[in-house]
Amino acid sequence: MDAIVLAGGYATRLHPVTVHISKPLLRVAGRPIVSHVLDRLEALGEIRRAFVVTNDKFYRDYQAWEKREKRPFRVIPLNDGTTSNEDRLGAVGDIHFALDKGQIEGDVIVVGGDNLFDFDLRPFRAFQRALDMPGLGCYDVERLELVSLYSEVRIENDRVVRFVEKPERPTSTLIGILCYLLRRDDVTLVHAYLNQGHNPDKAGHLIQWLVTQQDVCGYRFSGRWVDIGTKAELERAERLWAKAGKTESPEQGSNLRPSA
Repeated sequence: MDAIVLAGGYATRLHPVTVHISKPLLRVAGRPIVSHVLDRLEALGEIRRAFVVTNDKFYRDYQAWEKREKRPFRVIPLNDGTTSNEDRLGAVGDIHFALDKGQIEGDVIVVGGDNLFDFDLRPFRAFQRALDMPGLGCYDVERLELVSLYSEVRIENDRVVRFVEKPERPTSTLIGILCYLLRRDDVTLVHAYLNQGHNPDKAGHLIQWLVTQQDVCGYRFSGRWVDIGTKAELERAERLWAKAGKTESPEQGSNLRPSA
């Protein structure tokens, strides 16, 4: 299985912190966020290659970071060629780019490079393989007012029967997170989505469309999860991970300069 880690955005909501550093390279508990993400992928135990999709502005930083990553699988930074928020490919565009550039033809897991989590991916993978359909990772944020920032999901008989990106009036606190499992046959649907002219920016729009095309299973994760989009969420992630003693490296530094 291959992995796609999305790190191609420009994190304008975190400016000025992210003017000169890619958001997934910001440190939490002494290590880049994306390194924590690779820890979870490594624990999955079946990753062959991890493609980290970034942009031209930060590509060299990811090349330097990759040289320090000692993993049982290959870590391959990919440059999507964009230089600003205005010409970005978008999350679905970057998934498509990685699938094409990496010549990925088998199963693939897609995760956000700025999504910090500590849950085990193996039960999700076993669940998805048993049902033999694409899988969506889900998480209960417990507060309705938070759901409008993400997406609303309803699951019946292990299938996603409703997925609405940024709903105006949510009725459930269960959301879809940027953690997808796609089978070999599902990869062609990503191409079909873009060829039909759908929104390439938000990954959630791909899932919202996918559930209208075929069955998608939904797996409820429990544990810690932070989608780091603002300074407040970055600070909350630092508190949670530092408190739990997750620092695994003496490397420390300011989030105001690149980690490379």
